[in-house]
Amino acid sequence: MKFIKNTINKANSIYIKNKKLIITLSLAAVFLVALYLRLDFVLNMNHPPLKNDAYNYDVMAKNFLDNGYIGYTDSYSLHRPALKPNAVITPGYPLFLSAIYTIFGYKNGSPLMAVRIIQAFLGALTCILIYLLGKRVKNRKAGLISAALYALYPSFVWATTLILTETLYNFFFVLYLYLQLTLLDNIKSKKNALLCGLIFAVAVMVRPTVMPLIVIPFIYKYIKERDISIIKTFCYTCIGIVIIMLPWWTRNLISLHKLVLLATQTGNPLIAGTFPYYQNIDASKYNVPDQVKAGISYIIEGFRTQPILYLKWFTIGKFTFLFKNPWFNPPQEFTSLTNLQMLHSFIICFGWFGVVLSFIRRRYVLISLFIILLTGLQLLFVPETRYAQSIIPLLIILTANIVDHLLFGKANEAKEAI
Repeated sequence: MKFIKNTINKANSIYIKNKKLIITLSLAAVFLVALYLRLDFVLNMNHPPLKNDAYNYDVMAKNFLDNGYIGYTDSYSLHRPALKPNAVITPGYPLFLSAIYTIFGYKNGSPLMAVRIIQAFLGALTCILIYLLGKRVKNRKAGLISAALYALYPSFVWATTLILTETLYNFFFVLYLYLQLTLLDNIKSKKNALLCGLIFAVAVMVRPTVMPLIVIPFIYKYIKERDISIIKTFCYTCIGIVIIMLPWWTRNLISLHKLVLLATQTGNPLIAGTFPYYQNIDASKYNVPDQVKAGISYIIEGFRTQPILYLKWFTIGKFTFLFKNPWFNPPQEFTSLTNLQMLHSFIICFGWFGVVLSFIRRRYVLISLFIILLTGLQLLFVPETRYAQSIIPLLIILTANIVDHLLFGKANEAKEAI
């Protein structure tokens, strides 16, 4: 133990003397490793045919380019193009695909390899953003540890090969979080507030679940400082959100003759999450005009008739389904990174321990609030491991803070609790 401690102290001394150079080289190395791992999967994996959501996104993008309207599939079983506009999902990811298809062409087949390569670069760039976020939350070392964990985490590597929202969403969501924390340090900056709203809205257009959380940082800041100017700053952030969302709202009013703020698909995963442990699934429960209203009624009825079962399902049960196993399922013949799946358990255990610790020590509370609230939102719906991917980056941040504290001690603690 003494040898390890002396080695860490010596390394820490070298780091202090050459901080900028070491940080720059280390971050460059993390980016290159992250990019290599992702491109290795993209270029060498035998990609299976598209199915389910991935297939539907591809069809939706081509249908938009061919027919000029946005519409998710009219039939989940046949995967056929929508026959008319709809707002089943938010259009962020299909528009991302449409832009790539326009550049690389799609008449002779969808340019899926181009999509995957671009996503590989976005995934590697997210490591840089995670570093900046970790640095903002605590310090440079915690930022580097966060970036390294994100670079190696198998689910994020594998996700770049999939025609799904996770890679694009995480890029914009982590960027938003960094901008949000920067804004909280300079709360009167109108430009930062507007930019924060713009990026947040882009993330929402890719995956809308996070939308209710926009108020949390401002409420947290107001409770801490009781400064009325925070409300004004929040208004500028809302302006940024409206700038991005207004075309979607206007389109929905014109094409659908009703105001749809986000998407209409919410009811389907809500109902899917009302069957405890996926037992006694009743397909007829989906065939209702208002799925959201029906889903809420099913939950109320479940708690009324089987309170213990539903309480367990909507807490421990769904939590276990979300976090127990990593979202990682490449073809069997491609086993690269399989040994790194242990990182998942490490991040989940240390990350959630960090959540508890943050409230005890009153540090990094805002990050923990995001983790708890995002998890709470997911517990309302069907609990798939895929839906935990937006929470894992925040658990990585808290994991990195604990690792940094264990390795380098209290001298590296952040000056201000976030």
